[in-house]
Amino acid sequence: MTKEGNFIIFAIEQYKKAMNMQGKDVIELFKKYNIFELIRKSYVTYHIEREQNMIDDINDYIKN
Repeated sequence: MTKEGNFIIFAIEQYKKAMNMQGKDVIELFKKYNIFELIRKSYVTYHIEREQNMIDDINDYIKN
């Protein structure tokens, strides 16, 4: 698996924990709002920032 692929799994787990959701629900949400592409495009940034920044970005992206 690629580094980005591993990071997407990490992002799912972090979002799941932060939002108190089930993994399958996070995956459905990420598919609905194309969050996987957001994570791929922002991999370098998210990889060096704290996890909460990524979670906040995802929530902002979904709201807008």
